[in-house]
Amino acid sequence: MPAPISSKALRSLSRRFWDARDGQISGIFAVALVPILVSVGAAVDFAKTGDVKAQLQKSVDAAVLAGVTQASGLQVSTASSVFSASYKGRFDTTPTATFTANSDGTLTGQASTSVKTSFLNVMGMSSLGVSASGTAKAGAQSRSPVCILLVSTINSQSLLVNSGAQLNAPTCEVHVLSTQTPAVMFNATLNVKRICVKGNNVTKNGGVTPPVETGCAAIADPFAGKLPTPSTTCTVSSNVIKNGGTASLDPGVYCGGVTLNGTGTLTLNPGLYVIKGSPFIFNSGWTVNGTGVTFYFADSGGSITFNGNVTANLSAPTTGTYANILMYEPTGLSTSQLPINGTSGSSFTGLIYLPSRNVTINSVSNVSSNSVTMVFNTLILNATNWNIAPGALSMSVTTGPAGTAFLSR
Repeated sequence: MPAPISSKALRSLSRRFWDARDGQISGIFAVALVPILVSVGAAVDFAKTGDVKAQLQKSVDAAVLAGVTQASGLQVSTASSVFSASYKGRFDTTPTATFTANSDGTLTGQASTSVKTSFLNVMGMSSLGVSASGTAKAGAQSRSPVCILLVSTINSQSLLVNSGAQLNAPTCEVHVLSTQTPAVMFNATLNVKRICVKGNNVTKNGGVTPPVETGCAAIADPFAGKLPTPSTTCTVSSNVIKNGGTASLDPGVYCGGVTLNGTGTLTLNPGLYVIKGSPFIFNSGWTVNGTGVTFYFADSGGSITFNGNVTANLSAPTTGTYANILMYEPTGLSTSQLPINGTSGSSFTGLIYLPSRNVTINSVSNVSSNSVTMVFNTLILNATNWNIAPGALSMSVTTGPAGTAFLSR
């Protein structure tokens, strides 16, 4: 049995172990250092990759936002140009990007690039892939209705508002396409949301302050060539005369006109009334009622004239071929005068599309309608008291901040 080791011998042995210089500890530490250095290096490469991804995302976002704020709609070319300008000099490898205009009004962009590695390269990973995507949509813009459009571009004073004229239309606009001098003359202030005049010259007399904008992007005629063309074969050729009392008319093609004399009440049965060659003349003392009626002025001779104290309550059909059309004519007629010489407590509902008529409102005209849209060549308002609101067949213009957009991804 071996002799036991003394405590002195144990202390000597321990001292020799800790004082050893033969490289065992150094070797262990060296082996452990390799994965540590690799981990630190990988963290540096991944951090660089994260920075590149953030920059790539900013480039895609800027591109799709620019692409949806164009006035002409979604613009893939604009998005591509903005993206190309944003990444120059920022990436190791030129990114590739595609932009797609979607049917829901959004614009989507997808981009990718690669990042050269430093520390991971020793492990066979020379680069790391990076991608980003974004989708943008144009911000909501409001649509402001236009109640009155005057289409003449060659008439000066295309809109003439004389003292005593009142037009109360706070929810809709008046648009004037004239570019003459002056395009509009105001002798009274109208209570409308906005008056948009394409020309740059208007005259305001007597300190009036209409809500007018000059050099404005007035809307083009949205109805030209788009309304139905009915038959104009005469069904009633002679002049129909009503001399007071209670009377009625049926739809048809009237080529001899209609004249109301005396005092009475006329009921217009529902349907289409084609007025050709000669006008309908409604004289003072008559009340004219028509629900679901449409008047088509087939030529310059066809029209409706209101003389004196006439009460007219006329509304367009709500369904069918002529839905929401109250009065209209074909485009391309020669210009003609259309005087309205007095209406008392009248109401018109529907589209009144008479782009060849120079309309003059004389005497006292009281019109109240919660649904009317009017297109004339020119308009003169004299002793007028109209209260109107937009019709079902409406015209409108985009308002609100231009070029707004948001990311929807």
